[in-house]
Amino acid sequence: MTRRIKLLICSILFIINVQRLDAVSRSSGIGLKMSYWNITNHPTRIATSNFGRHASVDISGFGAWIHFSSRAHLNWFFEFQIGAIGGTHMAVEDYVAGTTEVSALVPILLGMRYDMMSSRIPGYIQPYINGGGGPYWISSIKTRGAIELNEQEIVSYNQFGIYAGGGANILLTDWLGLNFNITYHFVDLKFEEEFSGLEFGLGLNFMWGRRSEIFEIKDVQLIVSDIYPAYYQFYNTYPIALVRVKNIAGYPIEVNLRSRLANYSERPSISGYKRIENGKSIDIPVTLIFGSMIQEISTHESAVLDIEVEARVGKSHIKTLSAPITIHNKNAWNGDIDKLNYFITPDEPDILKVSRELSKNLNEYENNPLLHFKQAVYIFDYLNSSGITYHKDPNILFYEDDRVQYALETMQIGSGDCDDLVVLYSSFLESLGIKTAFVEVQDPNKEIAHLYLIFDTDIQPEQGRLISSNEKKYIIREKGNGVKTIWIPLETTLISAGFEEAWKVGAVQYLRDGIIENGIRDGWVKIIHVQ
Repeated sequence: MTRRIKLLICSILFIINVQRLDAVSRSSGIGLKMSYWNITNHPTRIATSNFGRHASVDISGFGAWIHFSSRAHLNWFFEFQIGAIGGTHMAVEDYVAGTTEVSALVPILLGMRYDMMSSRIPGYIQPYINGGGGPYWISSIKTRGAIELNEQEIVSYNQFGIYAGGGANILLTDWLGLNFNITYHFVDLKFEEEFSGLEFGLGLNFMWGRRSEIFEIKDVQLIVSDIYPAYYQFYNTYPIALVRVKNIAGYPIEVNLRSRLANYSERPSISGYKRIENGKSIDIPVTLIFGSMIQEISTHESAVLDIEVEARVGKSHIKTLSAPITIHNKNAWNGDIDKLNYFITPDEPDILKVSRELSKNLNEYENNPLLHFKQAVYIFDYLNSSGITYHKDPNILFYEDDRVQYALETMQIGSGDCDDLVVLYSSFLESLGIKTAFVEVQDPNKEIAHLYLIFDTDIQPEQGRLISSNEKKYIIREKGNGVKTIWIPLETTLISAGFEEAWKVGAVQYLRDGIIENGIRDGWVKIIHVQ
């Protein structure tokens, strides 16, 4: 393998390696460059001997080019370039010119350029490989003898050739780049004949037009158009929307989503970079990060979901989109029983204070299996003595939200409907570490659903007689670790009637609806544990 071929291969490998530092090209460009190309097959030098009596001057080949490029498709560009390269060789004997040879080469070339992109390392270098062909107009003038007695020979002809190589545009601004290239010209389709050889170029490239598209947003599916403040922690992980992104770059890219709800998000939610292979599409979930401030909203409000889609291909390429969102008031509930637990507030300071004060009266039950049961009774009696009463739901239109009061709100108001009282009692029990669950009854033969509560006494089934000799008054449920314990059903709307009456009615409801009428088996009686 010849030295020139090795040099060409090494140059192309270098360019391919450099391609990890890139940016995205604009659609059109025009450039001017200077180049070095040894068209005389002599090194550039000035040599003298014998005190200047013998000398030679060689300028092996310097020239200028103008080139134009236009995007054909994605990273493929048409390119047209024309250049003029000149070289000379002059020998002097006894201070008199002996031989002078001046060569000129004018290539007129048409070809293709491929911009190589990377999605890994940021930078402002646009590497490319290119190739093409066209006519090479060649002219040479040879002069022999002294200047006044010279003999001249002028030769001019065309040869077809091809070229292959690569280079890079180093972006200085959005519209200006520094260009360098290494190209091997196969003049007359030959490697080492006459003018064939390596050309090194350096110049400026002026760019304009539209940038190439790296990705497309194919679809945006809004999953949640109504935000309920009580569920704000739920939205941290549950997708608000799905954005389908398609890679059209011609190479793998990485895409990241940032999303926020203007004036309501504490900070943007970030999806993290997702790799998308060439030509593929993926759905990226959009989430939101809220703070507790959203729970201060007292009226329905409109907001805008802002989504920023960023593709990482050297430097970032960003598209933005938005969608309208409705934010409901802090007490709004959409009726989804799974979301009711977001209204439970066991860590509320005033709740903790009351429940712990009441527990001080039960020191005698410390390390006693009846502790949780006695605590539940004390809390129920406290709410009874506080004058908490049941107040029926107002008639709510089918398109309106239900309203749920937080525990402290119910304490302040002094009344609540079935879901308010369940939330109140559950908040107190959970503050003491007593596990609770909602029982939702949606009897197909009744128009209105109902809600009551069960709580875990932490008593083993074999100790059931400690609380009642009637096994139908309690429920045996299995914990996650395989241990079974006794749970008590309570009709919390009967706070004013006392614990025993609420327990009795709750047990009858559970036995009738859940067991005798097969509500649990058929799915219209549901038990949802408070998380």
